[in-house]
Amino acid sequence: MAFKRDRVKPTAYPFLPFHAIRSAQLVSSLIVASIMSYFLRELSANNYSLPWTFILLLAVSALTSLSLALTIVLHIRHGLNPYLNLVLNGSLAVLWAVSFALLAWWSSSTLASACAVENWESGLGVSVCRAYKALFSFALLGLVGTLAALGLDVHVQRSSTREGRFQSLAMESGKTRRAQLEADDGVDDGIWDTNPNPAALRDARTRGGEGYALPEEQFGYEDTGYAGAGGQVGRRSVEERL
Repeated sequence: MAFKRDRVKPTAYPFLPFHAIRSAQLVSSLIVASIMSYFLRELSANNYSLPWTFILLLAVSALTSLSLALTIVLHIRHGLNPYLNLVLNGSLAVLWAVSFALLAWWSSSTLASACAVENWESGLGVSVCRAYKALFSFALLGLVGTLAALGLDVHVQRSSTREGRFQSLAMESGKTRRAQLEADDGVDDGIWDTNPNPAALRDARTRGGEGYALPEEQFGYEDTGYAGAGGQVGRRSVEERL
C-alpha cells in the first residue's frame, strides 16, 4: 500500500536567516519568561505588588513562543504566508519595544551598578543584580530578533509581489507580440487559431492570403471519355456545359 504525501508549498524564506532569527527569538523569549516567572513568584510570595513591566515582559515572551510554535507548524505542513508572519512579527515588535523601554527606564539604576557584595550586601542581592542584567540582555535580543524577523518578512513579501508583477507583464507582452505578428502577416484569424501548421501558413502567404480556396487551375482539366453500355459517350468540358 503506497502512502500519499501531501505536497507543501515551497517557501520563499531563505533557510539560514529564517531559522537563525527564529532561534534567537525562541531563546530570548524562553529566558525572559523564566526570569519573569521567578521574579513574579518571589514578589507574590512576599506580598509585594507586581510591576506592570514584569507582567508585560512575561506576556510578550509567552506570545512570542506561541507565535513561533504556530508559524513553524504552518511552515512545515502548509507553507508560511509572508503576509501573516509580517502581521504577527509587527505586533510582537511593538510589544517588545514598549516592554524593553519600560524595563530600561524602570531598572536603569540597577543596570548601572556593579554586581558586587559591597553594593548588594549579600550573595542573594548579587544574584538578583545578575538576573536583572541577564533579563535586560535577552530582552534586547528579543527586540532585535523580532525586528530582524519583521525586516525579513518585508523583504520576502516585496520579492513575491515583484515576481508576480513580472509574470503579469510578461504575459501581457506575449499577447501584444502575438497581436502584432497577426497584423504584420495579414493572415486570417481562423487560420491562426485552427491550423498552426507552418507549411499551411506559408502556402497561404504565397497565394496572397487566399487561405484554403481552390486555385483556378483545378477547373481547367481536359475532356474525358466514358464507355458505357450504349456506346462511346463524350463528356463535355466544364466550359461547354456552362
